[in-house]
Amino acid sequence: MAPRRDTGERPGAAFEHVPALDGLRAVAVLAVLAFHGGLTGALPGGFLGVDTFFVLSGFLITSLLVAEWAARGSLDLGAFWARRARRLLPALVLLLVGVAIWTRLFAGATLAPELRLDELSTLFYVANWHFIAAGSHYFVQTGPPSPLLPTWSLAVEEQFYLLWPLVVLAVLRRSRTLWPLLGVAATGAVASALEMALLVRPGATTRVYFGTDTHAQSLLVGATAAVAVALWRQHHRAGRAGHVASSRARRLLGGLALLGAIGTALLWWRLSAQDLWTFQGGIGLAALASAAVIVPATLAPAGLVARLLRWSPLRALGQVSYALYLWHYPFDLWLTHADTGLFGWPLLGVRTAVALLVATASTLLVEQPLRAGRLLRSLRAWVLGPAALTATAVLVVAVTAVPVSAAPIPSALPRWPPTPSGPPVRVLLVGDSVALTLGLTLLPYQGRADVAISDAGLLGCGVAEGNLIRLHGQVDQVAGPGPGGTGAPGTCRVPPGPGGETWAAYWRQRMAQVHPQVVVLLAGRWETLDRTTPAGRWTSILDPSYQAYLRRMLQQAVQVATGQGARMVIETSPCFDTGEQPDGAPWPSDDPRRVALYNQLVEEVAAEHPGTVTVQHLHALVCPDGRYEASIDGVPIREVDGIHFTYQGPPDAGTVLAPLLLPLWYRLGAAVHLAAPAGR
Repeated sequence: MAPRRDTGERPGAAFEHVPALDGLRAVAVLAVLAFHGGLTGALPGGFLGVDTFFVLSGFLITSLLVAEWAARGSLDLGAFWARRARRLLPALVLLLVGVAIWTRLFAGATLAPELRLDELSTLFYVANWHFIAAGSHYFVQTGPPSPLLPTWSLAVEEQFYLLWPLVVLAVLRRSRTLWPLLGVAATGAVASALEMALLVRPGATTRVYFGTDTHAQSLLVGATAAVAVALWRQHHRAGRAGHVASSRARRLLGGLALLGAIGTALLWWRLSAQDLWTFQGGIGLAALASAAVIVPATLAPAGLVARLLRWSPLRALGQVSYALYLWHYPFDLWLTHADTGLFGWPLLGVRTAVALLVATASTLLVEQPLRAGRLLRSLRAWVLGPAALTATAVLVVAVTAVPVSAAPIPSALPRWPPTPSGPPVRVLLVGDSVALTLGLTLLPYQGRADVAISDAGLLGCGVAEGNLIRLHGQVDQVAGPGPGGTGAPGTCRVPPGPGGETWAAYWRQRMAQVHPQVVVLLAGRWETLDRTTPAGRWTSILDPSYQAYLRRMLQQAVQVATGQGARMVIETSPCFDTGEQPDGAPWPSDDPRRVALYNQLVEEVAAEHPGTVTVQHLHALVCPDGRYEASIDGVPIREVDGIHFTYQGPPDAGTVLAPLLLPLWYRLGAAVHLAAPAGR
């Protein structure tokens, strides 16, 4: 009889350690590293490695619970949860402290407050719901992502660890057999998969991917496999350590494992986050493929696949996979091409090596000693756990606090011209979310310039139309713009009206309300992305035919804006810097050539309307010499997403831009006022 290994889950628990599962953990974490590291071309489904972890967790936890019930006739849930805390919390606390300190020291105070809720929700294992509520998109990022974004999966697992043992205990107490538990686990997996398939929408995958209810399917597939293995061992003659004794059964299991390994590889290679089918059965199929590897590795460990997974380097990597999963993403964000000068594979290699080094230290120096009870032996988990949570929460709040005193406004900033006299000039500001934040940052200064600004910027809506955009390598649906986020998605339509109105109709509606003397347009961000045309064809501003289309849209914008006698100001688009691609290269959407082409179209269209349209060179003001600048003279003017203007100062972007932009708006509007007929 082979000696039973103490897994640390429960003293005396009759659970056999399966070395091949360590190797499977290693393969899963390597897939996730490849996906986050920019190898989405070769492994677009690498994110499914998380589902392999889920299946493993569901299998192992359920196996432990069933084994404890078989040995004792009861479950000590308090001890179970304490063991989970001792297993998971030390590495997580270390990560949270490290990320908070690094962000404060190197990312600046502006990013620290945004990280606070990420940290606290991660600490209390609700990060998945926090990211859903915050609108974070796992597959599409519009700015710097949170280094804690992958912790959504830890939250899903911990919620499962909290609820599933209660279900197991209730079912086993009532039935005293495993068959009802098998039915509950299998039914739950199917229900979760169906819910994901029914709720998912094109370009709207965040809710179903992060949701505990919709993503529990993989955990429940693992739980179903664990109960099935336990039932087989109850009803069949098992050999040494519960392994199958029949050579025929071993061959069948070997074939199943090979089929599962091939299926897993194919799914990781072929599935993509952009395929709706991924969420309509693909994730469930990936979970079944992982289970098809796990079950044979448990019952017939001498099989080919199990022997390959027992390869020593894989097993060693699997034993630090939890800490590696925690640390790899922060280093993906912290070690950039700008810092290292590396691209592609060399950059991924450096990131992985550093993350592996930190993960190994975390495992050997923190996790294993605490899990084995070699550190702080005299303190019980119910004392240590709450104390660690409280101390970490206090530290996170302290480190992410913003200094109370506001930064001084530099004296070298542009000076205001003499305050004008006369009635305020009515200004309607239209465009996308960049225009919206420009309006917000200028509003506090409108009285000083004698203008009255009506900010009508729309989220995701410039002058281009088309249903889909490609942002940061992923396809997403254009957000439904308009007040409250309503409106038909993808076509820049806003309420009211049947199905929403076009941006042109919305402008006319607002003009009828405001009666502006000046209409200011700021667009360009959405016009410079890869996107579909209204006819559904993929294109970009680099395509001459799309340039011609944008020219027509700008002409239409001029007709609408000046149709009631107002003067029009078209702002040139600022440059953008939304970070690097995972392989270190810049994002195509930030290409200065694209912005330059859009601004050239603005100049050409304005030149055709010399009496009514004026170009204001916002790009030159905020991007000197064509370079992206996050601040000017020490004043932060751009948000951390590299797109929008700051507006929560002073000092903010308005501190710099208001004296440079608003006087022109006033002069143009005053000229319209003087030229208007009496009584108008």
